[in-house]
Parts: sequence; structure tokens; C-alpha cells
Amino acid sequence: MACKNKTKIAILFGLLVIGFLIYRSPPFFVSKVNAEVATTTVTITICGNSNIEPPEVCDDGVNSGAYSLTIPGRTCLPDCSDFGRYCGDNILQAASGEQCDDGNNISGDRCSDTCQNESTPENSPSGGGGGFNPGSATTLSPTKVIVIGKAYPNADVHVLKDGETVGVVKADSKADFYFSTIDVTPGVATFGFWAEDNIGLRSIAFTTTFRIVPNAVTTVNGAYLPPTITLDKKKLKRGEDLNIHGQSVPNANIFTHINSESEIVQKATTSSGGVWSLPFNTSVLISDDFHTAKAYFETVVSGALAKSGFSQSVSFFVGDREVGTADLCKRSDINIDTRVNLTDFSILLFNWETSEGTADINIDGKVDLKDFSIMLFCWTG
Repeated sequence: MACKNKTKIAILFGLLVIGFLIYRSPPFFVSKVNAEVATTTVTITICGNSNIEPPEVCDDGVNSGAYSLTIPGRTCLPDCSDFGRYCGDNILQAASGEQCDDGNNISGDRCSDTCQNESTPENSPSGGGGGFNPGSATTLSPTKVIVIGKAYPNADVHVLKDGETVGVVKADSKADFYFSTIDVTPGVATFGFWAEDNIGLRSIAFTTTFRIVPNAVTTVNGAYLPPTITLDKKKLKRGEDLNIHGQSVPNANIFTHINSESEIVQKATTSSGGVWSLPFNTSVLISDDFHTAKAYFETVVSGALAKSGFSQSVSFFVGDREVGTADLCKRSDINIDTRVNLTDFSILLFNWETSEGTADINIDGKVDLKDFSIMLFCWTG
């Protein structure tokens, strides 16, 4: 019997190690069961679909930006931000054969309808036209993806496409970041973003999946990373103050949800540097129990209210007694289905080497081999 038990344990351990190696890749696109996920509203616009969608100025479907001899015939730039050069834009385009440009396509006003000089004002159309040949070939616009979002002031934002890093861009002092690439293939793609704050706390991953349209600019607007969050204590007595803090967008409202018998929501405001702090008195919490906290931000963007998804959850214990084995086994059941099995193990690996509260079983601020060992000890299968 003892031999059979040892064999079962060895097989189980082998399966767990194999699972560990499979899941050890960058934890951004593994299914996450019953864990916090960053969700927010993003706006996706496609430059090249012949529909003008804010913030586009134009979209004629071709968007070559080629020179036009007339105002009605003007073409849109490849990024839909404005029109290309044309006769009648009140800007002299000598390289395109213009001799003048008075802002219209009307002859008889010393500048003809084709932007050629007229010697005297006449009612008849000018016969000018220079040597300009409007029949040049039109090239297709490149396939391009643009992402506009918010992270943390001056933070490096890591950009991933289908799980692979494709770039790192720096957010400005207002936490805004901009990423663009033409190194994409048309079709469905998943982009992910994460960053570290000013004290090295890593954000939860923001991901969004959409279809990349060929020969068009696909713009993702509203990629907002949730606030970072941490605690000054992991264990404290009821009535003690807990400092919940992190970093987010400057001058934004942070709403922190503390999980207890009933959820408690408290508000804080970020500084001009995006730093936020919430002093929380634990006298309102149930004693001798674990609790979690998570947060999101709200701010005004272009006159409208913008909201991020939730941050990761961080855990803490309120009470006088020591945290025992029964408590740790209870925490090992991460998805709360009364069993400690591969589902919980997958969640643990998803959050490996982070400070994710639900997976940090021993509440030491990091998901690592100690938590893995506790989970093995409490394994039910």
C-alpha cells in the first residue's frame, strides 16, 4: 500500500512539473480561472473602411494622400488624420505643378481652377495646366496598428502580440502612451500591455483581441492599465490602520474595493505624479479572517469619463491568532471549489513571480516555490 501511495505521489509530482514547464512561458494569454482580469472599454477605428470614425478627419477607402487637381477629388492621408495636398488648399504645391493657389477651384481671379497663373481676370476658364500629369499610379496603404492608452507616468510599457514582445514604448509625464507598427499580418490578433510603476510594482496585463484589416490603419483607443496596488502589512490586528497604495494616472480618482462580509468601497486621489495612498482602518472588518483589496481608476479623457479595469487583488489577514495549516489549505483552493487540483495549479502558474493576492498562498508578497509547496501539501486532486 505504501509503495502504491509513493507511486501515485511521484506520478502526481511529475504531472505538476510538466504543467509547470508548459505554463512557465510569459503569463499573458493563459486562461485565468476566477482571477481578476483587467476589463475596460476600448474604441477600435479602422482607417480604410470608407467610414469616418472619430478621431478620423477623412476616410475615402483608398487613403493614398495623392495630389488632387480639385477640392472634390482630394484624397485622404494613409492615417486618416487629414487630406493630402490638392489645388484649392491655399498652399502652393510647386512640386505638384502649381503656379498659384488662392484657396479655390475658380478661374478668372488670376489663379485658374487648376492652380495656374492667369494674366488677366477672365470669365473663361484658363487653358493652363502646366505639365502636371494626374494619372500617376496609386500605391496601396500599408497595414498598420496604432494603440493609444494610459499606464503610469514615464513608465516603460511592454507591448505583446500573440504572446510575443513586439516593442517597448515610454509613457509621458501624464501616463499617456502611443504605439504603432506596420510589422503585422492581416487577421485576428491579440495585443497585450503591461508596465512597472515607480517602485517596481508590475501591473496586471491588459489584453484585447481584434481583427487587423489589410491596407488600413487599425487604431485601438482606450488601452488603460489598471492601477498598481500593494500593502504596507500582510497581517495585522483588527482596528489597526492598513496603508493601501500604488500608482496610476495623475490626478485621477482611485476606487478601492475591500472584500469582507460585505464589500467596502473607498476613494482616493492620485497626485500629479500618479501616486495614490489610502489609509484604511480595519475595525470594520471581520477578525481572524483573510481579506482582499483591488482598485480601478476613473478620470476624464476628452470631456468623457474614462475607467480602467480592476487591478490584481492583494490579500491580508486581520486577527490575533497565527495563520495555520488549515488557513493555508483554504487559500490553496484559489478558485474556491472545495478542492485543490490542477485548476488551482494553473492559476498559481499564471501568476508566477507576481504579487497576485489570490495566488500568494503564504502571503509573503510573491508567488513562488513556497506557495507551490503548500499547494502540494494541501492537494486533494
